[in-house]
Amino acid sequence: MIKDHRVDGLLSVAWEKQVEQTTQYVGRGRGAVHREKRVVQKTRYHITHIARQEETIADHCQRLGWQAFVTNAEQKRLSLQDAVLCYRNAYRVERIFHRLKSRVHIAPLFVKLNEHIEGLTYLLTLGVRV
Repeated sequence: MIKDHRVDGLLSVAWEKQVEQTTQYVGRGRGAVHREKRVVQKTRYHITHIARQEETIADHCQRLGWQAFVTNAEQKRLSLQDAVLCYRNAYRVERIFHRLKSRVHIAPLFVKLNEHIEGLTYLLTLGVRV
């Protein structure tokens, strides 16, 4: 999971292993002198120290969050700040689907084929327009 989310090496963690052993009688009922016993071991890891690897985190953050904005509008007509605002406020189909899901209770749906995905998208956009 750590490698999947690419967070390996961002923290250093120190822990100590705590082992608790208890003796139990085998089977049901009360114990007796000659009854068979077994040892049950419970292991617990206690985190003692967590340290952030600031240099690694800074390198990781520097590679994240970049977006390229391209436009053919002249700078006189559309400044960089206005272009970014236009991009952020742009129409996205996902936002409308969210509005539809909040009014109509739709359960998650599993689809395998591309034709099903395309058909479901058409159906949802038609529902939003209605």
